Amino acid sequence: MAELEVTKVAEQLNHRVLYSVRLSAEANRMEFPIGIQDQGSASANEAAVLASTLALAEEFDAAARLQLGAAVTRR
Repeated sequence: MAELEVTKVAEQLNHRVLYSVRLSAEANRMEFPIGIQDQGSASANEAAVLASTLALAEEFDAAARLQLGAAVTRR
């Protein structure tokens, strides 16, 4: 099963908070930054980061499925 780690990296001057999101699964690992507007509490900020991470993962999924579909039709 994949592991997800969210770490607060910095608070920026424009009321934005920068987080590092690390995903690990068996032989694969990915880490990327996500910046969000400060939601007013640590738990609300983490929820916003997780929602952003989920939206990004769904976009990756759709793009990969499109590429796989294109690869199948090219054969």
